[in-house]
Amino acid sequence: MSVDQIALELSNPLTALHSLAVDMDYWTYQGDLPEAKDQSGFRTVFTPSWPIKLSNEKFLFLRATIPVYGDQPYWKPVSYLDYAEFLIRQLPSIDETTGRFSYGHDHLGAIGIDIGYGGVSENGFISMVGIANVAPTSEDQSARRGQWLIGPELALGQVTSWGMIGGRAKHLTNIDGDGAQEVDYDTNETTLELFFAYALGNGWQIESNPVILYDWEAVSGNEWSIPVAVGVSKTLMFGKRPVKLGLEVQNFVMSADRFGPEWLINFNLTPVFSTELLR
Repeated sequence: MSVDQIALELSNPLTALHSLAVDMDYWTYQGDLPEAKDQSGFRTVFTPSWPIKLSNEKFLFLRATIPVYGDQPYWKPVSYLDYAEFLIRQLPSIDETTGRFSYGHDHLGAIGIDIGYGGVSENGFISMVGIANVAPTSEDQSARRGQWLIGPELALGQVTSWGMIGGRAKHLTNIDGDGAQEVDYDTNETTLELFFAYALGNGWQIESNPVILYDWEAVSGNEWSIPVAVGVSKTLMFGKRPVKLGLEVQNFVMSADRFGPEWLINFNLTPVFSTELLR
């Protein structure tokens, strides 16, 4: 495979390459709550991907998402409870009189585990069906849901002469109880991860990877999170080892009225740790 083919393969969420994506995200926030615009957060997400080729030329896709948070803002009411961003969207009683912002400590977040079946056809059509899971592994009481989440996922897209375009949708709901805080809440969230890559040659690409969120449990005005995104990436060869570097900026044109993201700056490093499928 040429460096441009490898770059395109690494932009595909159904990549046939064994890789480890490392995303470093810096967030700024907005909202109606006091000092919402002064908040920011940082996280690093490790995403190992291990596709298994089957006898019918399709793949079994195994992917984990392991987030590690730095400073993460949350709403601290006058009571002893702490409310993370998803609870700020949901609880009807939250307003400027009920508390203030504080920060959680560095911690492991909730680990996602995705299992899917599919691949890329001879005409470049991308398709996958699967099951998404999120385990209650967060180590910060102020930020964790304390729920096991599960739901279906579907990916569709197309590899073209100039790059690729598509989307990956999933819906997550809780299956195991009341969560981490002493309030009643459920999780019903639908996300659409869009992916777009335009090849410039010599391993360079223009990319866009926004994630749209709809929270079915949120109170009115807090359901949507919609970013627009633009980025650039470069795939390099270190000997026989490909590594992709990317930088992307996202602006949230719709975000929760109370408290939600405004800007996201993402730096991505993706080494390929098995070159078997490059031969």
